[in-house]
Amino acid sequence: MSSGRWLLVALGALAVGAVAWVAASAASVSDELARERDLHEVEHVTSGECARCHPAQHESWARTFHRTMTQEATERAVLGDFDGAALEYGGVTAHFERGDDGAFRMRFVGPDGRTWSEATVVRTVGSRRYQQYLAAEGDVLFRLPVAWHVGEQRWFHMNGAFLTPDPPRDGDSVAPEDYYRHVTRWNDNCVFCHNVGANPGQRDDGFDTEVAELGIACEACHGPAEAHARLNADPVRRYALHLGDRPDPSIVNPARLSPERSAEVCGRCHGQRIASDVGPFLRDGDPFVPGDRLADYTRPLTRETSLGGDPTAFADRFWPDGTARLTAYEYQGLLQSRCDELTCVTCHGMHEGDPRGQLRDEARGDGACTGCHGDLDGPAHSGHPARSAVACVDCHMPRIVYGVVEVHRSHRIERPVPRADRPGACASCHADRTDRWLREGYSRLYERALPPGDGGWPRAHRDVLAGDPIERAVAAHALGDGRALLREPRRLALLLDVIESDPYPAVRHIAHRSLRRLRPELPDGFVPEADVAARAAWARAARDVLGPLDAPDPATVARLRARAAQAAIFIGE
Repeated sequence: MSSGRWLLVALGALAVGAVAWVAASAASVSDELARERDLHEVEHVTSGECARCHPAQHESWARTFHRTMTQEATERAVLGDFDGAALEYGGVTAHFERGDDGAFRMRFVGPDGRTWSEATVVRTVGSRRYQQYLAAEGDVLFRLPVAWHVGEQRWFHMNGAFLTPDPPRDGDSVAPEDYYRHVTRWNDNCVFCHNVGANPGQRDDGFDTEVAELGIACEACHGPAEAHARLNADPVRRYALHLGDRPDPSIVNPARLSPERSAEVCGRCHGQRIASDVGPFLRDGDPFVPGDRLADYTRPLTRETSLGGDPTAFADRFWPDGTARLTAYEYQGLLQSRCDELTCVTCHGMHEGDPRGQLRDEARGDGACTGCHGDLDGPAHSGHPARSAVACVDCHMPRIVYGVVEVHRSHRIERPVPRADRPGACASCHADRTDRWLREGYSRLYERALPPGDGGWPRAHRDVLAGDPIERAVAAHALGDGRALLREPRRLALLLDVIESDPYPAVRHIAHRSLRRLRPELPDGFVPEADVAARAAWARAARDVLGPLDAPDPATVARLRARAAQAAIFIGE
């Protein structure tokens, strides 16, 4: 036999062998893909490993604020001004400096001029609206009492983010416990939702805290990926997945989960929850992995959730009808909604859209609603003319939720019926209308009779003075809506009164922002955390610009303020 024929025979044998190997490998892969996997036993590999095969997804994730949720305190990560800046609040001055070693340092000086404490920043938390800072004391990390406001490029005390009042003053002194009230432990608090694979590692003598990756990275949503990375080193397996429609059991794709399971991936952090026994969570970490049933480990907090025998422990975080009025309860809102097929990724895309909210392009405007409710699109359904620019979410997801020095949309998709027990969509847009006017208008538009309402002060006018801190914040935001300016001089007067007199810096902050939305020509230089004298001076300058206002009767204002619930409301610390 000639050498040429020998070569042909050899090549044929190799081809037959290769085909047999591919067939056997394909059969093995097919069997492997048919087997369910328990991701609880799988290790994490971090986002760097994911980037090798998924560069586009890694790049889109890297643009998000999830990535920068928790970072080491590097030159690139730290956004605050540490070049000698200072912040005076409550008689205490915080100094922000760089050490000789380049470290970021805070020094807190009391009213008597003595240094109360010093701290070296080791990590940062957040990067969108404000950035918080962590310092270490042994094996424990603590959140420091001041933060950097990213949008306004300034320092502020954490009272201005959480709903707590200015610290009480006794002359020129303030109690350290009042100034440091928002210093909280990171290891068994923030660590769970702001990182991947968090394990507080609580021990009798302290903590041995570990995270698989700082920040909210790939494996927070897709599950631990060591098996996925290892198995997909096999090209036959990769091609089998690409050419077929079979899900990969070694990883979780939230888009392939049922709406209920998909929402629970997000609800783990965007819906505060409680466990029957928190001990195992603190010792060994949260056992939940994407695809699990969240209720197997925890239950979402509600207005009725009891803590230590107290049935009202969480009541302040919800409106009387059970609707959440703080952020981090979006999952609860979704559970209360009637759209059974709706899930978080219906509107939000983790790899698409503007990082500020991560709304899918098709979910902008009315897109998220008209995809299923196209037959209800238009003025005939809303009862408002097209020129009014009223979107579906304005009526069905009103801004009645406080969080991060802002008033956000509720995630409880509801019918916009005027209510007596809380603000809603109608009162948010028509902030100058009485309850009676709102109810009569609703009955006329939708042919559904409602009991007559109060014909006195409009809800927002009343709530901004007499409500509890959340009611005042929501009302202050509503008064800055420029779509229905019927009584602008009264709005301006009320907002100025809040700026001067409200004891909560967060409420003053929102009132000032509303005032500037209505009248952008107002003077600069307002600081929500400033003392009473400085705020009064700014208000006088503002009145000079605004001219005559429709100020309410001082006795009425005093009576309303006396009704205000001045209790601190903590946002899930």
